[in-house]
Amino acid sequence: MRLIHKALPVLLGGLWACSQVHAAEPPALTIGVAESDGPAIVKLSGGDEPGLVGGLSKEIGDSLARALGTQARYQVLSRKRIDSSIEQSRVDVVCNANPAWYRSPDKLGWTNEIYPQIERIVSKTDMPNIQRVDQLAGHRVGTILGYSYASVEPLWHSRQATKVSDTRADLQMKSLLVGVTDVVINSELELASWAQSHPKEARQVKMHPMTLTMLPTMCAVAPKSAWSVAQLNQAIADLKRTGEIKTIFRRYQWQGNR
Repeated sequence: MRLIHKALPVLLGGLWACSQVHAAEPPALTIGVAESDGPAIVKLSGGDEPGLVGGLSKEIGDSLARALGTQARYQVLSRKRIDSSIEQSRVDVVCNANPAWYRSPDKLGWTNEIYPQIERIVSKTDMPNIQRVDQLAGHRVGTILGYSYASVEPLWHSRQATKVSDTRADLQMKSLLVGVTDVVINSELELASWAQSHPKEARQVKMHPMTLTMLPTMCAVAPKSAWSVAQLNQAIADLKRTGEIKTIFRRYQWQGNR
């Protein structure tokens, strides 16, 4: 009995020490990503339950987690579940985000900008450069189904231009190459990803110098996130100071002829 009594404090002390080690470990950074975001923003594995295997969102997320001293965990969500998942704190953050894309942005926290989302125009190489939106008049304009194109809507409503919708960037570009459309509008990141995957076809097209839209992307932060907006902003600032975000972003930019 004496041996048991003597061993018990030692055992309890060991258990307490282990619990303290585990308690000191920071929580993971749980990041929601929309499966509707295509390459290069999101690259998913195949199967019924796709996982995040690459892309800009994963590189930025992994870097943020390292800057916070933790690990990134990813949840792939359908676009219709993004709002509810972040509002109900089922994920900590969604980082390819802008308040304009959310139904209740005032319920969420918002970090500083991480990188810009730039919308550009692409055509075949023989088209003169487009410098203004009104120069799209008379053209068939390729878009992504369900996306909003506020600056071009007046041309479609007045029937000065024709809207042609596809569901993915690769289908957009196929329509352009076979002559179904005259120009394509999409984010520079998705267009650049297509060009990297289709180098032969990319030589037949050019990106026009005009920036159609530019919106900052940032992290939407859940109300009960394990990480605060201030902590995330500090991590973003650290990554910008070291040039890591710029280096990552450069890998996904359009490299072709502008």
